[in-house]
Amino acid sequence: MTRPILILGTAIVAAAWTATAASAPPAPKLKLKLPYDLEASGSGRYVYIADGLRHQILRYDRKRHRTTVYAGNGRKGSSGDGGLARRARLTEPTEIVLDRSGNLYFSDVNQGRLRRIDRRGTISTVARLKAAAGISIDPSGRYLAIASIEGWVYRLALPSGPLQRLAGNGTDKASGDGGPALEAGLSGPHDVTYDADGNLLIAGYGNVRRIEAATGRIDTAFELPGFKIVAGAGGTFYLLNGDPNGGTVTQVDGAGKILQRIGTGKIARHSDRTPIGRVGFLPSDVEPVPGAILISETRPVAAVRRLATGSRTLTTLLR
Repeated sequence: MTRPILILGTAIVAAAWTATAASAPPAPKLKLKLPYDLEASGSGRYVYIADGLRHQILRYDRKRHRTTVYAGNGRKGSSGDGGLARRARLTEPTEIVLDRSGNLYFSDVNQGRLRRIDRRGTISTVARLKAAAGISIDPSGRYLAIASIEGWVYRLALPSGPLQRLAGNGTDKASGDGGPALEAGLSGPHDVTYDADGNLLIAGYGNVRRIEAATGRIDTAFELPGFKIVAGAGGTFYLLNGDPNGGTVTQVDGAGKILQRIGTGKIARHSDRTPIGRVGFLPSDVEPVPGAILISETRPVAAVRRLATGSRTLTTLLR
């Protein structure tokens, strides 16, 4: 495949990325390379980072300011099930989520796998789904929703299945608003997130769509684009957009009204303390933590930024 793939707002050309990844040896130091996704522990002390170019999941201790390898030996592949996650091979860990018991689930878009790391650090494959990207656990903690870029949305009964199709009819053109999600067409679904009521929002090419929990019907939630969507505090959402020239993070309320926008949409060098309206970056994820949100950035440098609640200035947490 040589067409551009907009994975979670990072705008990566697949062929060029593959050549770079294949030739890059594992880095001797734990430095971020291509942070796709963030997931914080309940207290916010630990931040897990899916790094697609390191082929690893890292864990950052915000109290000790220390980064360690949580999963992946730095080599591409999908081996290691039944053993320690740190010794396993990962290819492109794409999105990560913790369940209530502290088990970590992640998608590998390259391998088409959903894998699980239990609290003892043992890794296993729980499902296979081509081009699996965005994932989200429902408010009950019983199901994991999965977006396949190929045009489908599934859910997995936790902890290990079975898979059930929620949306998509096999076409890549958005259609079917007002009808059953199972009969609707989805245009490149990249990400999913549940709201507090258990409705599932889908981000991809075009508008953000929503599957109503009570009826299974699909409609347009926001007439705004977003390749990634993250649920925030107070019923708000963060929409991420990007292309190779830069990206933005847009916070909206439950009706889709824009509350604030972070980024200019054009990549530019910026300092460690930059007003949100002047930052030129390519964001890949947003993670709410107590007193702030964290934003992973893939360009111009790989980093995790922090925006304190009420602040208008980004600071740097990790590079």
